[in-house]
Amino acid sequence: MRAHWMGDLDHMERRVTGALDATRHDLGAARHDIDATRHDLDAARHDIERDAAQGREHLMTAIRAEYTVMPRFSFHQPLDYLAETFPPNFGPSIIRPDDPLPLPPAAARAGYPVDDALYLDMGRADYEQIIGIIDQYGSRRAGLDVLDFGCSSGRVLRHFEPHRLNDGWRLYGVDIQALMIEWLRRNFPRDYCVFVTSVMPHLPFPDQSLDVIYGLSVFTHIKFMWDAWLMELRRVLRPGGLLIQTIHSEAAWRFYYDQRDQDWVKNGHSPTMLRTREMEPDFLYYGDISVSQVFWKREIAREFWSRYFTVLEVRPPPHKYSFQDSMICRKD
Repeated sequence: MRAHWMGDLDHMERRVTGALDATRHDLGAARHDIDATRHDLDAARHDIERDAAQGREHLMTAIRAEYTVMPRFSFHQPLDYLAETFPPNFGPSIIRPDDPLPLPPAAARAGYPVDDALYLDMGRADYEQIIGIIDQYGSRRAGLDVLDFGCSSGRVLRHFEPHRLNDGWRLYGVDIQALMIEWLRRNFPRDYCVFVTSVMPHLPFPDQSLDVIYGLSVFTHIKFMWDAWLMELRRVLRPGGLLIQTIHSEAAWRFYYDQRDQDWVKNGHSPTMLRTREMEPDFLYYGDISVSQVFWKREIAREFWSRYFTVLEVRPPPHKYSFQDSMICRKD
């Protein structure tokens, strides 16, 4: 009897062992299948992310072409992108008892500070540099014709109001942003001649009709046909007239590098530029006709611009708000 039981136990042990081995095999096979599935899922996820990134880029390309400064909108930024355009609602302008001109509301400041005191101080600092250059190079007199090239909603132009009133200066402002010009048209005195232009190098002024053309952070964004723009500005300047334009050079390159972790820098600047603090190429043109950044080494800018003007100075950033150099030029 004992031998019979022992035989049964051996048989059961063999069956259990076989079942365990089979289970281990099945588990191994299942694990292999899980690993294969995980690999397939990772590959699928990679493909989806790649396709999504490509789709986003195609979509953004279409949006840039359709809804920025492409031909459908005459190469400028219109009041809106609708079939029917009505007067914009800017909200109330800001009146300060110590300022003769209204301040634009935040929606009409094109990204400049919403703090009124800071907005005014930044514009005043740029004005003081410009008027100092006009004085330094002997161009200040009654009856000047002065153009703010890229005037936005009058951040700097407003500070020339005493010269309009007391010295008979004729003040002009142009910009590709129709919304900013519309605010100026509705809020500044009629003697300010302001109008919308395009990114194409043309200004509706007669030959030799302006004495001073200044621009803050305009040539920093002219990737295409910057040389044709210089020739157009030369055309409308009188002999002896001054051109004052800020540019990105080595100083701006270092500034952006130091701010490279900020989203507003990462989203609008070249990844190549953000890899090294010192500017290595002679120049870098980045972006497209809608969003672009342009950098020249100081001496390259002097060399390039001197083909069209006498370059009087390439002045480093003049005040605490600025990281751009100034090209100070004269039409001989």
